[in-house]
Amino acid sequence: MNIANLMRLSVYLLSFGLGRGALFIAPLLLANFLYGSEYGVLETALAAASVWAGMASLGTSSAVPLVLLRNNAQATMRGIVVHHLLVVGAAGCFLLAAVALNWPLVWKVTALMTGSLVMQGLASTHLKTLGHGDASILIDAGLLGLMAIAVIGAHYLGAVQPIDFAFGAALLYCLVLIVAYLRILARHCSAQGSLAWSATLKVGVPLMLGGLVSLLATTSGRLGMGLLASPQLTAEYAVLARAGALPIVAHQLILIARFRNLFAQSDQDVERAILQIVLLVASSVLGFFVLSPWLGFLLGPAFMHAWGPHNMAGFSIVAQAVLWSAIALNDLVIARHQVMHRVLPYSIGFLAFAFAAGWLALAWSGLSLERFVIVHSGVMLSFYIAQSWIMNFLGLRLVRVWLTTGALYLVLAVIGLLISFVY
Repeated sequence: MNIANLMRLSVYLLSFGLGRGALFIAPLLLANFLYGSEYGVLETALAAASVWAGMASLGTSSAVPLVLLRNNAQATMRGIVVHHLLVVGAAGCFLLAAVALNWPLVWKVTALMTGSLVMQGLASTHLKTLGHGDASILIDAGLLGLMAIAVIGAHYLGAVQPIDFAFGAALLYCLVLIVAYLRILARHCSAQGSLAWSATLKVGVPLMLGGLVSLLATTSGRLGMGLLASPQLTAEYAVLARAGALPIVAHQLILIARFRNLFAQSDQDVERAILQIVLLVASSVLGFFVLSPWLGFLLGPAFMHAWGPHNMAGFSIVAQAVLWSAIALNDLVIARHQVMHRVLPYSIGFLAFAFAAGWLALAWSGLSLERFVIVHSGVMLSFYIAQSWIMNFLGLRLVRVWLTTGALYLVLAVIGLLISFVY
């Protein structure tokens, strides 16, 4: 490895460590410096905003690599940017209405988070597509990182409502990204070419629907708890889910660095890279299991308070990281082959059925954190199996990856259950 490559790798690893560290630690800091009910509202709003942002953007940010790397002739960067700015404008109008009509806090926070996440998603995908993975990592951590910094600063300044400082930081972050993309839009408007907004939406909508289905599967835990449980129980689940996402860092480490290649390489190379990511995530889950007795010191009192009485649920959530990674990787392959419109009718129907079955199971057995995690794990696993079957039916065969993922998840889930009995 020459000096230039070594320097690029060092910069990437440093950015990754800072960005992913901030993305992981920020929610835990928020949990420790906010009241439990406030943090529960914030997590519910973030989960809902993730869904709304994914829907409202209509998949146009996911079309960026197709425009810049796969030579899609329909969509344009100008159309993508215009659509995102319109979505942010709509979210801003909704926020103003919520404030004027004194709607519940969760609605106001959801509107603010939606606008911020829409712009953050566009900036992150754009930077990764251009090969600036290190910058995209920092962007991904921007919203939660700034909110955590604001809350900690407000706490030490003696502010009565530190959560208001978090909202101010989110608003500032969104405004900075809006200004940046207004400048990009102005630059594109000076070049020749049409807006192609409708054509851009035609490319993006199938990607949006597919991403939304997977997003609903992976965020349904926090969103479901927010709808079904008290804010305090939601906060406990959210802390465990945030800690359980630590193994996903291994997924992001490879995916962000190789994002361009995963759209440009051969199918065999992509399958090999996907298998490596899944194996690395599984290894990280095992590492979490081994280190779990000492993680409380690092993750703070909110984690210790939730993990103590709910360690079985915690181990089950950590094991789910393998499924979260695998579902996202399936989506990437589907987007790469531009067949999302053929996958959607099956995946939407199955997910609706799985959610209904999960709700009935909880209504019959009663809601507790442990029961919810068990039911949600079943929904996640069944969705991954259905998603893989649909891909196989369409000729996108990653059988080695699918079998490995299923076996690893079941083994890790059993190991986590056994460890929880020991503790």
